[in-house]
Amino acid sequence: MLENQASESRRFAVIDLEASSTKPRNRIMEVAVLILEDDGTEMRLLDSYSSLVNPEVAVPENILELTGITQEELETAPKFFELAEDLEMMTRDCTIVAHNVEFDFGLLREEFEKLGTDFPRKTKCTQELAKQHYAELGNYDLKSLCELLDIDLDFNHRAMDDALACAELFKKTYLKTLDSSREEGPSLTKIHRAFPSLDLNFLGELSKSPGVVHFNREGKTVYVERFENLKEEVPRFLLRFHQEKEEPEIEELQVLAYKDSLLAMRKKEERIIKLQPELNLEERKSAWGVFLKENPFSLRAFPLSKGKGDLLFISNNKDDAVHWIRLQLNDIEKQEFAYIDQQDQRLINRLKKEREKQIRAKVKPFAQYPHDYFVVMGPGRDEDELSCHFFSGGKLSGHAYIPGQAMFGLDMCPKDVKPVKETEILKHYFLREFQDWKTRSRKDHSIRVLKNHKKVKRRDPDEEANGNTLQAEVPERPNRNNNRGKKKKKKSNFNKGGKPNRHNNNRTNSNNGQKGGKKKKYTKKKGGANGNRAPKPAAPKASAPKQD
Repeated sequence: MLENQASESRRFAVIDLEASSTKPRNRIMEVAVLILEDDGTEMRLLDSYSSLVNPEVAVPENILELTGITQEELETAPKFFELAEDLEMMTRDCTIVAHNVEFDFGLLREEFEKLGTDFPRKTKCTQELAKQHYAELGNYDLKSLCELLDIDLDFNHRAMDDALACAELFKKTYLKTLDSSREEGPSLTKIHRAFPSLDLNFLGELSKSPGVVHFNREGKTVYVERFENLKEEVPRFLLRFHQEKEEPEIEELQVLAYKDSLLAMRKKEERIIKLQPELNLEERKSAWGVFLKENPFSLRAFPLSKGKGDLLFISNNKDDAVHWIRLQLNDIEKQEFAYIDQQDQRLINRLKKEREKQIRAKVKPFAQYPHDYFVVMGPGRDEDELSCHFFSGGKLSGHAYIPGQAMFGLDMCPKDVKPVKETEILKHYFLREFQDWKTRSRKDHSIRVLKNHKKVKRRDPDEEANGNTLQAEVPERPNRNNNRGKKKKKKSNFNKGGKPNRHNNNRTNSNNGQKGGKKKKYTKKKGGANGNRAPKPAAPKASAPKQD
């Protein structure tokens, strides 16, 4: 949970660490610290510190390749205990700031604990600050935010470069936090200057619910966007829209409010498909996606319109897409091996399949829904109603509003839901939303697994009047009692006493002259006593055995 400590401390230590990523022995291999001070008028840089750190463990080749650090540099670098005193004194009376501060500060605190020293500090997270002020974004990694906010990031995954970028991001989001405590959002004067022909009276009528906004010009929708909180996000988005799209002549905004955020997400995609807004289409023409393809197996970045396979990630540029792939493969070490026999394809194929299996497991939450048959229940149009999105066979199939009390008996998808056409982009939005729920601890939605093997039919009107609208129709099982005697039972050659059954000697040899005797094997002969071949054994019959 992010703490609001602006009034308590005006000094901040922006840190960034590069780690060896050798779990469970994860150690620091580079550290950078920037000391900032807020004097009430501006944020000033007071001090800086940067050093490589000998992690005292072997670092995987993919980590060295990602950071550009060599093993030789780490072996000659100082160990953490040699830097600990400087770090403690620099950051004393400071609030620790980092992008995903839980990781960086947690790792730093573990290193101090190994030395038998506490490292108590207050913290702020630039990732959480960015989520507060740019809630409409789908990705909050440092590189993507720097691209959005025009922050220089010379080399990602080096401690000082990342710390400098994090410091700039903190300045922007921190000042936004201070501004939002003084006023509800951007001033109406700034918005009016950006959109002089736009009537701004609608801003006072916006609710804090999710919604979809149409940006209209000359009676035509040129852009559609979804918001999680209309009241807080729309004013800020208007100014950013004016700067990025270079389309100031927006004459009207049409606002559609919903209580269910998933419904707003789906409505946005449906309206883009139906209205074809020119600015949305331009965005998607230049967008890049990460696709998982099965045959042949690949995880690659392509332009959004040309990629094939499961869509895992969407970005405005290729670099972010490639960076996302690297993040997913970061924990999957490369299989490096040498062969004496280059023809040994068995081992090559086995290692290749193992690596593919690891990649599939890592990206599965971004490619597949958590269940094949389930329903996501969110806020309905009023308190006594639920908005339900149904998923059948691993895909979004329909939407319906149901009474709140019906959720207790809901274990299958009803027939009369409104069909929903799922697109790759819509599926991507839903999957990303499900992933965000894990980190945001949302409580306004719940997922319930359905029993897909049962069919659904309507109850009679009397039961519907009582709120019971769904009923399971269990398929009939064949009556085994009715089929008794229809199948022929094999007759046994032995009676209850274990003696041969004289009345059923089908399996006895009819040419041995003995009842219940052993079966005689026939062998082919060129000729018998009369020069004839021995006859083949005839099929056994129920009559008495013939004599030779």
